[in-house]
Amino acid sequence: MRVAKQVDALLLSHPDLQHLGAYPYAYGHFGLSCPVYATLPVLNMGRMCLYDVFQSKINESDFDTFDLNTVDTAFDQITTLKYSQPCSLGKYKSITITAYAAGHTIGGTIWKIKKDAEEIVYAVDYNHKKERHLDGTVLHKDGVVLDALSRPTLMITDTYNSLISHPARKHRDAALFETIKTTLQDNGSVLLPTDSSARVLELAYLLDQHWTYNQFTYPLIFLSYQSYNTIQYAKSMLEWMSDAINRQFDEKRENPFEFRYLRLCTRYKELAKYPEPKVVIASNVSLESGYARDLFLEWGTSPENAVILTDRGPPYSLARELYYEWVNKSEEDNTNSPVKPAIALDLIKSLEIRKKVPLEGQELIDYKNEQRKKNEREAAQAALIAKSLSIIEEDESDRSESELGDNDIEELLATQFDLYVRDATKLGGFFKQTQSYLMFPYIEKRKRYDEYGEIIQADQFRNKGIEGLGHVIDGESGDRMEDDNIDDSDKADQSTADSNVPTKYVYYDENIHFQCQLRYIDLEGTNDGRSLKTIVPQVQPRKLIVVHASPEATHDFASSCLALQSMTRDIYTPDVGELLNVSEAINFYQVKLTDSLVSSLRLSKLEDYDISFVSGKIHLPPDSSFPILDVMPIEEYAASDNPVFVGEIKLTELKRVLQLEGIIAEFKGEGVLVCNEKVAIRKTPTGQLTLEGSLSDDYFKIRSIIYGQHAIL
Repeated sequence: MRVAKQVDALLLSHPDLQHLGAYPYAYGHFGLSCPVYATLPVLNMGRMCLYDVFQSKINESDFDTFDLNTVDTAFDQITTLKYSQPCSLGKYKSITITAYAAGHTIGGTIWKIKKDAEEIVYAVDYNHKKERHLDGTVLHKDGVVLDALSRPTLMITDTYNSLISHPARKHRDAALFETIKTTLQDNGSVLLPTDSSARVLELAYLLDQHWTYNQFTYPLIFLSYQSYNTIQYAKSMLEWMSDAINRQFDEKRENPFEFRYLRLCTRYKELAKYPEPKVVIASNVSLESGYARDLFLEWGTSPENAVILTDRGPPYSLARELYYEWVNKSEEDNTNSPVKPAIALDLIKSLEIRKKVPLEGQELIDYKNEQRKKNEREAAQAALIAKSLSIIEEDESDRSESELGDNDIEELLATQFDLYVRDATKLGGFFKQTQSYLMFPYIEKRKRYDEYGEIIQADQFRNKGIEGLGHVIDGESGDRMEDDNIDDSDKADQSTADSNVPTKYVYYDENIHFQCQLRYIDLEGTNDGRSLKTIVPQVQPRKLIVVHASPEATHDFASSCLALQSMTRDIYTPDVGELLNVSEAINFYQVKLTDSLVSSLRLSKLEDYDISFVSGKIHLPPDSSFPILDVMPIEEYAASDNPVFVGEIKLTELKRVLQLEGIIAEFKGEGVLVCNEKVAIRKTPTGQLTLEGSLSDDYFKIRSIIYGQHAIL
């Protein structure tokens, strides 16, 4: 609240609750009105995520943190960007932002923020490994850091998984399929809690492919308030997905998200249409609300059923508690399996049960009586208004349409005092005022006629109930859905929902004995500790801020970075709410150059700039606020002829250039490029290159090649 109105821009990275859940609340309650930027998938899937959260909440309790209108209004303010598309930051034209693929979620973003010579890379929750529906991040592709993101002034990154080691994907997939198969064969059902619009795409695609390959007959269901819309958006955004997905579409002309076996459900009661046993992917990943919680409360008490956690869940959530239960008990397993096995959960836990239930008995009678009285009051008011129409019809008949239009009437109706209708300018004594005014603030709309008679207002006969069908609220769950995305059979089923049934919220505590099979199989789609400790040092940031991790994981990652000689010493690990000032002490001046000075400059090309070296002093005259550059005489400047090297060379790029020149160049040791086994090239923490080796033809040839990669002033 204290900073919302001071925010100049908001960059959204991922379309899940963790990364944008506070956005509509800040927009609706704190006055957040700055420009907002995101990719198109983050906008679309993020909206679906918040729809699902809202509907989950209102089905169990009063929820006023935000509503669907606030979500729509907030997301309509978002400016969408494509990957690698530079964009000026609102009114701050000197600041440029660029989005790059993060590889964690569809449209997930690593942000590069550039101003003058300073560059900030914000890389939180990224994944360098390829998945089925997403390619890995461009930050580190094929073992090489993207040049545009290398050597930033500041890098902000997370170390969430610094202490975690992920098994190979083939082992995780095998463990997932094995648990599902065993449970189904034992006549048990499987619950997979996940998010509603981001990581669920990988899981849904994976399981539908597995069902297709094995021709399973067991029901496979995606249960979410927005399951239809989520999959429809996925079908329309294939260009944001992996090369494999796009090749499949191009070669077979089949949309990979046109699922063959996965069934989409938006209501809990729809599960009754599918026989047991079955597999259900359900939201919400935290198990604190939503269909996943409802299913866990129902299925978690049966030993034959299984719950497979695909995410550890947020801290202090029910999902995180179950994860710790699995970790503690699975450590007792002495096998060398890459993925720890399932455990037989035996947990008695007191949970608050929250439900929205229909009114019954006396409560229902009282509600109906109150509604009847309300309807009677509204009918009486409508009758009074109708009567007033006839009272003043004659009084208004002599006024032209130009004198009193619809807007005039609406404005007059808003007043709270006696309304003069006619002869308002006639004055008498205090006790002899004209009686030609009404004692209530109402004016009838005058009937209008043409050559055919009274003009009919079509709006009065329009059925208000059929307006806005593209944005329907489900009568049972508050589900906001796009009708074009729903099968006819599902539309018919939705139309039977009785939205007029009065309801209330009930809350009570209950001790529940959970006895199901429990297993955690990582499908979070983020890097593990080994990958993080490899990628970040290769990025070579000049300063590093570590966020989003436990104190243990943060300390572990920072220590590993400080142990590397090539890594910066400026590593910050701020606490929540702590403010940091990591600005560079760089002074920029705007000065005017004389024509004679400009004509004498020796310009060299560096990227998009023409640069030159000038030696002089900058001072501020006492009679002016504009700085002046005092330059040494031209003859002295030309005589000095000291070269200045400008530019930054990436060792990976230098390796490629040297190899094209016939020099054998290989990385050996810690960031050392060895050339022809005679010359070693190192990069210092300040970005400078050092050459070591005997003075030979190779040495001078390599030095010449390095000079050629700089702009020499």
